[in-house]
Amino acid sequence: MTEPHDGSIASIPPVPPPVSRFTRTSPRLRLFDWGGEGVPVLMLHGMGGNGHWWDLVSPRLRPSYRPMALDFRAHGESAWVEDKPYSLESWLEDIGLAADEIGAKRFVLAGHSLGARLAVEWAAAHPERLLGLALVDFLPEFRSETMSKFERAKRLPRPFYRDKESAVARFRLEPRGTILGDKEMRRLAEASVKPFNGGYTWKFDWRAIQSGYGAVWPFLPKLSMPVLIVRGGKSIVMLEHDTERIASQLKDVTTLLIPEALHHVPLDSPEKLSDSMLRFLRERVLSRSAP
Repeated sequence: MTEPHDGSIASIPPVPPPVSRFTRTSPRLRLFDWGGEGVPVLMLHGMGGNGHWWDLVSPRLRPSYRPMALDFRAHGESAWVEDKPYSLESWLEDIGLAADEIGAKRFVLAGHSLGARLAVEWAAAHPERLLGLALVDFLPEFRSETMSKFERAKRLPRPFYRDKESAVARFRLEPRGTILGDKEMRRLAEASVKPFNGGYTWKFDWRAIQSGYGAVWPFLPKLSMPVLIVRGGKSIVMLEHDTERIASQLKDVTTLLIPEALHHVPLDSPEKLSDSMLRFLRERVLSRSAP
């Protein structure tokens, strides 16, 4: 069903900052753990991003849930891998490693952009592990113009800046559109650069750029858990007909449009996104899983 947003904003009780924890695995993966008493909600970022993309959403899910945000390998504070190429399979493995680190038999998986695409495939392979699935503005299949853009990016050298301020000043989202304020954009930029060879670069291994991956359609019929789909009304990534086609193939689906948001919904509209996730968890996930 399609659920209109009523404009309410989730209240934000005072919460401590997240604990940064690392998996005892190879590669070593970083998780932000916001704590909380309830069901774990593991959140996945998109290509080139990191767990900080969920910083404005995570506090709003406590204390009823335990939000956690993963840095995929080659992203954020997780390890770079030198001896083999990155692939969707490697990031799917990361989800399993993070799930084992959480230690919960069942949890909720949420993903944005590439994270949502990966969440679909992981959920299809492990439906018994998931109570629910939240998918936020993602590309269900690569289009020719998208593939061309990433092919061009792969040919560019790894970005390098003489100092941190130069790197922060050059920080851009991909795609670039956002309504995130300047203060929060700078905070995100500062959390997305790191020292490198006497200067600074992004917290993203340039070798991880993917210029294509398989379509999501074969995995959708395997999703038996409740699914929430959230699309930004001004997104150029997930189009209206994408949402409709995905929803038509799911057994238990709630769709939501956030009109003012662009592709980076967790940054553009964290209040509405968290509010919709809380409602979805309360009405579609916990009510269904209750004995």
